[in-house]
Amino acid sequence: MMDKEFAVSRFEDIIKGVLKSKRVKYTDFLSLSEQKIFEKTILKYRQQDINYNLDGGYPLAERKIAIIYPDFLQPEDTPICAVRIEGNFSKLSHRDVLGSLLGLGIKRQKIGDIIVKEDKCDILLHKDVESYVLMNLFKVGKEKVRVNSIDLKDVLEPEIKYKDIFSTVASLRVDSVAAAGFGISRTKASELINSGLLQINWEYTEDPSSEVKEGDVISLRGFGRIRLEEVRGNTKKGRVSVHILRFI
Repeated sequence: MMDKEFAVSRFEDIIKGVLKSKRVKYTDFLSLSEQKIFEKTILKYRQQDINYNLDGGYPLAERKIAIIYPDFLQPEDTPICAVRIEGNFSKLSHRDVLGSLLGLGIKRQKIGDIIVKEDKCDILLHKDVESYVLMNLFKVGKEKVRVNSIDLKDVLEPEIKYKDIFSTVASLRVDSVAAAGFGISRTKASELINSGLLQINWEYTEDPSSEVKEGDVISLRGFGRIRLEEVRGNTKKGRVSVHILRFI
C-alpha cells in the first residue's frame, strides 16, 4: 500500500498528464484501498472532460489498473495480460506464487490477482512484465512449473471460501465486531485499530468506536478479512446477534 499523500500526489500527476497530453494513461495495479484513494482524487477533476475505468482483467478482479482518458477518447486496449502456471498446486499457495514473482525482481504493482485452483494458477500481469515472467519463471517454491500466456477471457473464476461465525456483540462498534470476527479480545482489537491496521470498506480508520453496518467489509492486517453479513437483532440480555463471514 502506498502512503496516502504519495498516492494522491502520484494520481494527480497522472491525471494532469492526461489533461495536458489528451492521451490515455494508466496506473499500475491498485489495491482496493488505493482504488478508493484514486476515485476520491479524480473526483476533483471530473469537470475537466476526463474519465476513467478500473480494470482488473476479468469480472471478479480485486486488484485493478486505473485507465484515465479524455472524454472524447474511449480506450480500445488494456495494459493487462494473463499467464497460466501449471504444476503441483496441491503443495503451492497464493503466497508461494507471489513470493516467486517478487523473487524475480518484479514489483508488486505490476502483479494483479493470483487465482490458484486445482493444478493451475492464473496470474494477471501488466503487459510490460509478461515476457520476462514467461522466460524466467520455472519454479514456484520447490516445484517445477510450466508457464504460458492465456487470453483474458479464459482466466479462472476464483473460489471464495469463508467460515460462518454466529456471535453476539455489545454493539456494532468496529472493535466489537472485529473482535468477534477475528477471534481476539476487544482490547486487542482496539489496540490494532489505534495502530492504523484496520480498514472498513478499504478505508483506514483509527477510531475503535466507528460503527459498522450489514455488508461492511473489515480488513485487519495480519488477520485477514471479514464481512458483517447480517445483524440478527437483540438478545434478551441486550446484546446484538450477528452473522459474520470470515474469508479463508
